[in-house]
Amino acid sequence: MEKIFRWSKKVSDWAALISSAAMLCIVLLILLEVFVRSFLNTSTMIADEYSAYMYVVLVFFGLGYTLATDGHIRVKVISSRLNERGQALLDLCATVVALGLAGFALKFSVALVWEAYSLRMVSETPAQTPMWIPQVAIPLGLLLFMVQLLAHGLAAASRWKASRFRP
Repeated sequence: MEKIFRWSKKVSDWAALISSAAMLCIVLLILLEVFVRSFLNTSTMIADEYSAYMYVVLVFFGLGYTLATDGHIRVKVISSRLNERGQALLDLCATVVALGLAGFALKFSVALVWEAYSLRMVSETPAQTPMWIPQVAIPLGLLLFMVQLLAHGLAAASRWKASRFRP
């Protein structure tokens, strides 16, 4: 099981690196647009569009890492009143629900990408970016998130099992 945790941590770290690179791209695109508008009196015509695409990468590739580092917002009204065993069980149940929701979103995001690809959809901007290219970040990010959710669920199950045998 330790191998699974190490592997999921590596996957989340790589996804976080990609997410960070997307953030850097957003900053560079905005700086470029400001420079071009200010000094050359023109526009790149793509900064807004590609910043939005990079934002999708940033968010979806950052989900797993945020879970791994316990960065998601949690309301602990219920869990703070539970013992260790109850907290582990609640964490496990929440993870199972999250896996179901992420799987549901994954199914429909794959359909979204496939539809954009098969219909040769392009953006309605001067760049005419094929829409499946930025959209593919959604199912990939969700898949990476599900890997981390699985590791998180296994850790919760392990904590729950270990707490059963404590006096």
